[in-house]
Amino acid sequence: MSSVFTTDIVFPMPATTAWVRLRATRAAPNPYNPAAPGSDWSAPEELAFNGFLASSSSTVTVNTLDRTVTSRAVMTIPDPDTDIRVGDRVRADPDDGRRWAVTGIPSHDTNPFTGWRPTLEVDLEEVRG
Repeated sequence: MSSVFTTDIVFPMPATTAWVRLRATRAAPNPYNPAAPGSDWSAPEELAFNGFLASSSSTVTVNTLDRTVTSRAVMTIPDPDTDIRVGDRVRADPDDGRRWAVTGIPSHDTNPFTGWRPTLEVDLEEVRG
């Protein structure tokens, strides 16, 4: 028996916008700890994709020397196979100057009855200040 849904169908979301995933390349080995190489953000790998950003909260933290604003958001991506993982960064395309860090393991929503995976959900955070 054939299923109506397959895992390679991309969920239609006509109101998504263009984004770019940034992934740091590996830096030269750390001479003090060769097992833990650093990240080089000077020329990150880029991957274009479409998604929808929904802001969830913002928090302002003020201390005697500085003021920090932390914003959290969830991005829904219609292609569940988009290569995004914790530690990556996301920016709008065209670039609006904001950088969102992927802070949670991306969630591949799956229908338990058919196995259909409609979207990828990504937790993001931006810190300014």
